[in-house]
Amino acid sequence: MKKVTKGILIILYTLSVVLMATMLISVSLQVISRYIFGNPFTWTEELARYSFVWVTFIGMTIGVKKGSHIALDVLQRVLKGRSKFILQLINYGLLILFSIALMISGWHLYELGLRQTSPSLTLPMNLVYSIIPLSGLLMIYFVITELFSKKEQKG
Repeated sequence: MKKVTKGILIILYTLSVVLMATMLISVSLQVISRYIFGNPFTWTEELARYSFVWVTFIGMTIGVKKGSHIALDVLQRVLKGRSKFILQLINYGLLILFSIALMISGWHLYELGLRQTSPSLTLPMNLVYSIIPLSGLLMIYFVITELFSKKEQKG
């Protein structure tokens, strides 16, 4: 399980770096083409926007794995023992509910995107939307693996 998780994280980090570089290059090309050549590229803004969407959802997924997601951590610092564990379970439950909602709504967008293409790049929009249900699925995976590792530590 740890090897799979590590492999997924490596892919997510690599994809994140590639997408950040893509954003940097496409925005730079947009600025150069607009202000130096006076004729802006039409596709750079769209590429940067879709890269940003993907980086956002990948970052959210990594944040869940690293434990830097939104949580009731003021209470977690105060509570000890069983009550702290119960609060962590509540946090994980809320994360799973959010992830399920993300998967369901993301799947609906994915299906909608099957009939659409982006204006400038003519990408199928389901490709752009596919990160939404995928990130929900990965967040559920990370929460479940975290729960099992806590159970192993406790038991």
